[in-house]
Amino acid sequence: MTMQNKTYVIGRRGHIQLFDKTTSARHAELVVLDKQMYLTDLDSTNGTYLMEQGKRMPFKEGYIELDQTLSFGEHICTVRELVARAALSS
Repeated sequence: MTMQNKTYVIGRRGHIQLFDKTTSARHAELVVLDKQMYLTDLDSTNGTYLMEQGKRMPFKEGYIELDQTLSFGEHICTVRELVARAALSS
């Protein structure tokens, strides 16, 4: 699964759309460059979290991997799912 080198906005009105009332219109930004992915929370209302052992760990910005699980507000998804949605939006 590969993504184009590009900046994607994640949220209710983003390139990668998440349809959840706890997700902001422009919740987070995903920058893909040379197979690396860097995620930044865009000061969302309900926050972005990294799921670790069933617990939500606050996540402001940093590199992410395909096998990680994230929470955007209450919406939980894997990085793999984001990549699949990004491929559909391209």
